[in-house]
Parts: sequence; C-alpha cells; structure tokens
Amino acid sequence: MKPMRRTAFGAVVVCVLAAVSACREEPPPPLPPPPPPGASVTVVNLNAAMGFQMKKGEKGGTNATPEDIALLAEDVLKHPADIANLQEMALPAARELREVLAKRTGAVWELNWAHSTFADYYAGKDPAEAPVWRNVSAGNAQLIRIGAGVRSQKPITVDGDRPGGEPDQGIMLPSSKEPDRGRSYQGAEVVTEHGTIDVYNLHLALAKDNTDEERARDVETIQRFTESRTNPAIITGDFNEELDSSDPNSGEHHFPKTYAALMAFMDTYGYADVARRLGVTSNRQPQYELQKLMRVRIDYILARGLRTQGTAKITSTKSDHWGLVTTVEPGSERTAPAPAPDPGVSAERFRHELPGGGTFYFFTALDYICAVVDEQAVCQGRTKPVPPAPASCRGGPGWGHGMFVAASGKVDFVCAGGLLYAPVDRAPDDRDVLRAGQSFTALGFTCAAEAKGVRCKHNASAHGFFIAPDSNERF
Repeated sequence: MKPMRRTAFGAVVVCVLAAVSACREEPPPPLPPPPPPGASVTVVNLNAAMGFQMKKGEKGGTNATPEDIALLAEDVLKHPADIANLQEMALPAARELREVLAKRTGAVWELNWAHSTFADYYAGKDPAEAPVWRNVSAGNAQLIRIGAGVRSQKPITVDGDRPGGEPDQGIMLPSSKEPDRGRSYQGAEVVTEHGTIDVYNLHLALAKDNTDEERARDVETIQRFTESRTNPAIITGDFNEELDSSDPNSGEHHFPKTYAALMAFMDTYGYADVARRLGVTSNRQPQYELQKLMRVRIDYILARGLRTQGTAKITSTKSDHWGLVTTVEPGSERTAPAPAPDPGVSAERFRHELPGGGTFYFFTALDYICAVVDEQAVCQGRTKPVPPAPASCRGGPGWGHGMFVAASGKVDFVCAGGLLYAPVDRAPDDRDVLRAGQSFTALGFTCAAEAKGVRCKHNASAHGFFIAPDSNERF
C-alpha cells in the first residue's frame, strides 16, 4: 500500500526535521551470510504489491504475469527463506509462486492462504487490457518450505469460512465492513529441528479506510489469539502504521489507540521489534519528491520467546516495499509453561435433558442466553457491530442477535427468529447464572463469563467468540 495516502503531514515534518538522513534514497545494508543448511529457520516478509494500483496498464508493483511471479520467487529466495509471509497477493499468483519455488529449490512448499477481498488483476502492459484474473481472492500468502529446517506445519487460524468456495486458512478482522471484504490475518504452528513456534502474517487496515478505534480493535483481536497460545512466536507483516514518529506540536501519535495497541506487543507481551534499527521500509522506489519525504517504516518483524539473528532488509524487484528477513537462532526457542488450568464451576449445574434424548447445557450471563450442545456453543442477545446479513439469512429469520462457535471450528453470528435453547421444565432463574469470573467446560466447549461479556471456545480448534453489548470478536 502507498503510505502517502495514509500518513499524516506531521510525520513528514518529523522526517524532514529529525531524520533527514533516513529520507534519502539509500541502499539497504548488505545481507549477512546465509545460515548453515538445516541449522535454523529463516523468515522473509514482503508486501508483494500486487495491489499497488490494480488497474489496466499499470506497470508498478507485481503484475499477473509469469515474469513477475518469477521475479517474486527471486525475492523470496535471496536469503533464502524457509517461510515467506507475503501481503497484497492474488490467490492464483500464490499458487503459481508455490510451483516456481518448488521447481527452483527441489523442495515441497505448502501454501496457507488468508482471504481479504475479491479483485481483478492485470498484466500491466496495455491500457485497454482485460484482467488476467477476474474477481479472484486477494489477501495474504504464507509459503512454508518443508525440509531440513521445518519438519511440518499446520494452520492455526482456520475458522471454516471458504470465501468464493476456495480453501482459506485466515481470519477476517472486525474492521471488515462487508462479508469477505476487508482485512485478515493468518498463523501456522511450525515444527522446527529445535522446537515448535507460531508464525503469523498480518496486513492491517489503512487509516483512511477505518477509524482509529476500529484499527486498534483489529490489533487487540490478533493479540487475544496470539497470546492465548504458549509457543514462541514470530509476527510479521505490513502494519500500515508508523511507530517511530509523533505530531511535532502535541508530541502525541496521530492515531493514539492504534499506536497503543501495537506498542502493547512490546510493552505488555514481551515481543522484540527486531528490525527497528533498519529504518524505513515503504516507498522504496519513490516516483516523486513528496514520496521521498513520506517514506516510512510500516513493515515489521516481532519476536517473542526466541532469539533472532541476521535481520536485514531485502531489495525487492517490483514492490514499493523493502522486504525483511530474520533467522531464528537455533535452539533459542523456549517452551512457555502452560497456564494453570482454571477449575471453573461444575458443568452439571447447567445440565438439562433434551426431550428426544441427549443433554445440553444452558446458562445466562449479563443479558445473554447461552447454551452448549453437541454441535455448537451459542449466546443470544444484542451486540454491535454486526456485519451485513449473508444471502442465506436475508429476508428470513433475524440476523446478528447473538454468536456461535460450531464443532467444526466455524464462528459466526446467529441467524434465528427466536430463542434456540431453554429449559423445558421451568423458566430461567438464578440457578442458570454464570457469574463474571466463572467458566465451565462441556461437550468439547468452554464458556466463561467476563465483566463485560461472554467468551466461548471450541477447545479442539481454539476458535470461538466474545460477545458484549458494544463489541464482539471472532477468534
């Protein structure tokens, strides 16, 4: 993305007055020598800029041609990478890139895809050209080489959605204003020669497209997922936010809530901003003098629970971003202790018999009426924001008056015209109340009452929801 369309003018002033040297066109530092084969895992991050302009005849960015996909493969293999986290990709391009990488390395590359929206992609050769790919899935690609460094990997951010009928291993963020159109993130559990780590790939929203509050909520949603897991973690991506500047008059950041949420990775959760010393990452090839002034650091590598080495910038061939690369120091991965189990309350307290046989668990918390059954955990009650109703729910039962997580791991809003579950032999009363701070587990689900809302999770997939009157999230 072009940060000049997002960054406040104050950031330019700071760049000019406080860091003029960082605004000059300078080559990135030379790459360190590659690590010994099989001794470590190297992670590359790059905004591939397939969304650079997305219009006919546009030569900038990575276009929908075999030549540009081949150049992108060269960028990935410059170090070379074991894991490539790429933003602004088209799904067909990601699949082609996987094949090119496999051919060039002789290794198996596995693709995890995180859908964000639908778009047309062009060859960038003719102002009158037709799209090479029309209305295809656009988003983030995570390509992982299986071999000496990485033994295996599995996606951990699968919510059961299949936008456009395509496989998807990402989760849409709350700022998305339409179904299957917005921003997303993805993560994988990676088994290395030395331990297990989680690797995440993010592309956050621009300030021009979402409010400060919405962007902060996106970051907090990601943090609730990443910090619910105990593996060492690496988070990379295009954050579309500059953490190194502030308003020259007030001294405050231009987007204080987003800034505070992102800084919590370092200040609260113990991540190291390992590429900070490398400086700006965007507008690597500015076309205008103003763009030279507005180059900023919006691409990041954050690491928790492990040490990295050889962190550097990589000059990309077609993107307007620098790539970033880091290598996990072999053997530095620590295993965090699992959190102490919460004994909660007995599920038997909420157990009821179904008229046709079987059991379900019914409880109330705040203003929500909830139940756990074999196929789902569900809470009904008002919440906001609620996305537009899907076609399957329009014109029929009520949409969005509650949320559920299914045994498949799918999380969504409720489409129902009335109460789904309730005791059959009496009205709900104090016996059904799950009080703030209490939780119980039944039928493979865990539900907890919190001060402002209710959180339910499918234990096997770790997917779930949080619902409150003025907020909600899917994780």
